Amino acid sequence: MKLRFLTGVSAIALALGWSSAHAADAVVDIPAAQDLWYITLFGGASFPNNVKSHYYSYDVSVDAKTGFVLGGVVGRRINDTFRVEGEVSYARYKAGGYSYSNGLRSGSGPASGNISATYLLANVWADVAHYGDAKLYVGGGLGAAYVTADAPFGDTFGYGHGGWGFAGQVGAGVTYAVTQNIDLDFGYRFKATSGVDLDDRVGDSDVFKDAKLYSHNVQLGVTFKF
Repeated sequence: MKLRFLTGVSAIALALGWSSAHAADAVVDIPAAQDLWYITLFGGASFPNNVKSHYYSYDVSVDAKTGFVLGGVVGRRINDTFRVEGEVSYARYKAGGYSYSNGLRSGSGPASGNISATYLLANVWADVAHYGDAKLYVGGGLGAAYVTADAPFGDTFGYGHGGWGFAGQVGAGVTYAVTQNIDLDFGYRFKATSGVDLDDRVGDSDVFKDAKLYSHNVQLGVTFKF
């Protein structure tokens, strides 16, 4: 009787130990509480392509000079690999020149003023490799951007008040843990916006249609985890 009792107790103990071990293994993949949510503030240099649009039968291109990008995100880590976040960012550029063509007639000249874009994006990033305290990530996002300008060119033309367009980005970067709750983020982003109509800053009703703004961005951010 004692032997049967001890055998039963041992079996129960082993079963509980096996269950506890597997439960512990299941918990390993869940990020620590201080890693679930984070805020990142970032800034850097933005290198835009020409801002292209259509004006009646003409293709118009405005040269935008190197500018800056500033922004912030609120994010949440889903597991050891994936993070999701919402981003608000702002980029601004100086206009340096313009050109136009319709196949029969073309020209170019100086431009002045500025062009800016405000982005609202939902991003997904994947940490694909770990090197000690550093992590390599890739990913991107989709959303919208508000593009506007005050950029005169030619005698009576210029990009003026704008509007919203479809926007997206792809990118990669490296995060480095400075402390348990603070990371540095070195990143690259390619941002693209299309479908924006810009008013002629001089005319009353003329519009530069389907303006496109593409840019390469190199940025440094600080992430606070909580």
